[in-house]
Amino acid sequence: MNHRKQKSNSDKHTLSGTVDHVNRKYAFIEIDEFSEDIKVRSRYLKGAIHGDKVEVKIFHHLSRRNLEGEVVKITSRGNTEFIGTIEDSKGFAFFIPKNRKIFVDFFIRKKKSDKYSNKKKYLVKIIDWGNKNKKPEASVIKCLGNIGENETEINSIIYDFNLPNKFPSEIINEAESLNDKISSKEIEKRRDLRNIDTFTIDPDDAKDFDDALSVEVKRNYYIIGIHIADVSHFFNVRTKINEEAEKRATSIYLVDRTIPMLPEKLSNNLCSLRPDVDRLTYSVIIKFDKEFSIIDSWIGKTIIHSNKRFTYEEAQNSIDNNDGIFHNELTILNSIAKKIRGNRFISGSFNFGSDEIKFKLNEKKEPIEVYKKQRKDTHKMVEEYMLLANKIVAEEIITLEKEEKKNYPFVYRIHEDPEQGKVNELKNYIKQFGYTINTEEGNLANSMNKLMKDIKGSPEEKSIEKFAIRSMSKAKYSTMKEKHFGLSFKHYTHFTSPIRRFPDVMVHRLLSDYMNNSKPKKKRYYDLMCKHSSKMEINASKAERESIKYKQAEFMSKFIGKKFESIITGVTEWGIYAEISETLCEGLIRLSSMSDDHYLFDTEKMRITGKNNKKIFRLGQSIRVKVIDTDIEKRTIDLELSWMNLINTKK
Repeated sequence: MNHRKQKSNSDKHTLSGTVDHVNRKYAFIEIDEFSEDIKVRSRYLKGAIHGDKVEVKIFHHLSRRNLEGEVVKITSRGNTEFIGTIEDSKGFAFFIPKNRKIFVDFFIRKKKSDKYSNKKKYLVKIIDWGNKNKKPEASVIKCLGNIGENETEINSIIYDFNLPNKFPSEIINEAESLNDKISSKEIEKRRDLRNIDTFTIDPDDAKDFDDALSVEVKRNYYIIGIHIADVSHFFNVRTKINEEAEKRATSIYLVDRTIPMLPEKLSNNLCSLRPDVDRLTYSVIIKFDKEFSIIDSWIGKTIIHSNKRFTYEEAQNSIDNNDGIFHNELTILNSIAKKIRGNRFISGSFNFGSDEIKFKLNEKKEPIEVYKKQRKDTHKMVEEYMLLANKIVAEEIITLEKEEKKNYPFVYRIHEDPEQGKVNELKNYIKQFGYTINTEEGNLANSMNKLMKDIKGSPEEKSIEKFAIRSMSKAKYSTMKEKHFGLSFKHYTHFTSPIRRFPDVMVHRLLSDYMNNSKPKKKRYYDLMCKHSSKMEINASKAERESIKYKQAEFMSKFIGKKFESIITGVTEWGIYAEISETLCEGLIRLSSMSDDHYLFDTEKMRITGKNNKKIFRLGQSIRVKVIDTDIEKRTIDLELSWMNLINTKK
């Protein structure tokens, strides 16, 4: 069922929302009470810019789904500080923001001694927002450094995406005052699992360990423990820590640093499931029979004592070599996980591959190597138990509702069915390669998985996979009991990462409230936090991608004039995007640089064709390119076509 928020037909009332300025022509106002955003043309923004809170009046229905209006009042500014460059003139200067969603420059009054360089980036503060006849005025706070330097560019990303740079001192102090001793009274409230062998499996550079696993082998069954840091134990809803965590909603992982959701005292110390110390946890305990089928499960608060911290590589070596500490437990965990994973795919869960790009940095934080993160069995194993725990927790709430005949507010992770139009576009696209999918309701998921199997190892694998991912809806947080299409789960939540995701903290609290017959916050609070958390998740993802693009441009600046094998990853009306196979970096071949013919973009078939020579360029095709330029500030790599694989072309 598609749940929609109420739409208003009134021209008299104003609604509050946030500006998303998508291009120079118009913006969208995101309204809490609406499922659809309100379109506002730039001339009706009344000086509002991206991120501002505004009141908007609807004056025109563009269609059944689209609303158009105008801003009547700016209620608060989303940001007053910006990063960018300065164009210096005699007596005055202009500041040009580097945030691509800010489409106005700012006037700067100069003192005689002021001198600005267009090769540096500056942080400025708005002192006068101006009006329709006057530009906003800014004053320079500080120079961030030279364009292209690591700290300059990373700070630029932090400010562009309005990321928190550091914790206020009052929050640090509040965290430092937390008691790290576990009282006997607290232990009595929990199931004591300290005598059970338990371990964590994480990346080699991880500092916060928010999940651990345990295995008990019985005569006729296995008991698997999935133990999650009990973050909500250490701070309640009235603390400054909670207020800040609500705002941040997620940790952010830039290439050279992590911006955590929680202060270090919590994330890397009190809540981190480090070895050889007692830790408070929220656990999902699952009983499996000898055929690896689930017999029973239990959810509750526990205390554990981790015996070992594994890296993924160490755990994998133990499984592969059948040797080392806990190799028997790891082997059992892996065998059960493989069966769970197999069953999940049989039930219709998607098996999309996703390459994660990693960088090796030197002491100056310059990239010296780019590589794909290898997904081993241990990565899949841990992932499978986290998925299972999240599913069991969501199902527990549904069962509780049915038993008590009540409607409990809860935070779900939902993934809506893809829009039919996008599915049809995918169907039409794959037709040219000889593939098809069943788009009928109930058949799409299994049909998509069959498609992913059929294209494995083919030249068009990457292109179809990328197109398929783009056809999917984005997962989000919601209080609605909707399914997760991609996982093929009827109900799903996020429970397993409370150190880095605030929705998980909310889920922990709600579980405790319902188990202890306590009254949670009102549903509206969770509705708003779901929307905020989803928005912050998208913002974090964009910032992370921007930091990757920056490091890719920086890395490829060493290879100007060199030729590389590559794969076409995107085609547009302005050019061809290609990923260099050796360095995993994506660049652009502009159509304007392809002078041998006039090339036309085919929207339906997603390909570019030469008008006279009939050369075809499409997703997944092998080409050879030359690196001709990079722009670290714009995060771009410019390429030139050197050779194409004619075998993969079709008329």
